[in-house]
Amino acid sequence: MTNRQCRHFGSTYSSSLDASREASEDLQHFCTRVGISNELAAQLELCVVEMVNNAFIHAYKEQEGQPIELQCEIRTDDSQSVLLMKISDFGSLMPQQELERKLANEFLEPDPEDETTWATSGRGFIIVSSLMDKVELTSEQTKNTFLMVKALEEQALAV
Repeated sequence: MTNRQCRHFGSTYSSSLDASREASEDLQHFCTRVGISNELAAQLELCVVEMVNNAFIHAYKEQEGQPIELQCEIRTDDSQSVLLMKISDFGSLMPQQELERKLANEFLEPDPEDETTWATSGRGFIIVSSLMDKVELTSEQTKNTFLMVKALEEQALAV
């Protein structure tokens, strides 16, 4: 594939509360470089922040200094462009059934009058799945990877 047909970005971040900000800034630079619309770039950033924070909080149990990988790739063929985004960690594995359950949940709006609705409840996965066309989890040995796929409309990408 030529550079025009396949554009790629990848980096590794050290798990922390700041990792999602760093990853989203790098993603924003990538989106600008390849011509992704501001609207789609903001949606992708939200997905990266949610997934990197999940890796830090849940996979690494808030342990700082562990690797979180981000890879983005745009593949273009004759008929379509697709964005593939991967977030990988080497922490605790989320069982496939739990991911499927979280993706199937309805969004629970936090109620200022009800503290029980303030806790994290998988809302991030619901947000990510509503913004992406596909969300999958794979595990190979000790590496857990969330793959998010988004078909790109012509107006979302300046080719």
